[in-house]
Amino acid sequence: MSLEAEDLSTAPVVADKICTYEDYCELPEDGNRYEILDGRLYVTPAPRTFHQLLTVRLVAALLASGQIVLTAPVDLILVGATPVQPDLVFLTREQAHQIEERYITGAPTLVVEILSPSTAARDRTLKLNKYAQNQIPWYWLVDPEEKSLQVLRLEGGSYRVEASLGAGERFVWSDFPQVVLELDTLFGPI
Repeated sequence: MSLEAEDLSTAPVVADKICTYEDYCELPEDGNRYEILDGRLYVTPAPRTFHQLLTVRLVAALLASGQIVLTAPVDLILVGATPVQPDLVFLTREQAHQIEERYITGAPTLVVEILSPSTAARDRTLKLNKYAQNQIPWYWLVDPEEKSLQVLRLEGGSYRVEASLGAGERFVWSDFPQVVLELDTLFGPI
């Protein structure tokens, strides 16, 4: 498969070709993150260090629930998006059977995307729609630039804003009250 794109951060890698999971499995392990949305292959460079720091802090908070947390790169196989790679995937212990050797199948309880300039539009549209179509109950958008957290909850097939939080605020997840995020700590310095 030829991988050509003018702008690796926003353009599909292969134009005019429906990409499959088999195509995806043939891609190089080159440090980039690959996703297929509606049959189109996208590539994103490795995230910045602050993005990684946010990931670690979110994992620490989510692990307080006693449930399962996996981080990118991890393939999540969903209908109409084969595969996507959320920054974080949260599954309950009862969902452990969804974890296969190479990927996670089906809807987890929560997916988290940490926005970057190259992925924010896709995270807020294409991926949001795929997650809703696949009945993922919770979707969190973490914005490092704005230092904000948007918590979305699925209701009636679409997401509604459960909370929009910024500096000085605290979030306690209603489904898992052991999960507490202090926004000043989440976005604090290294």
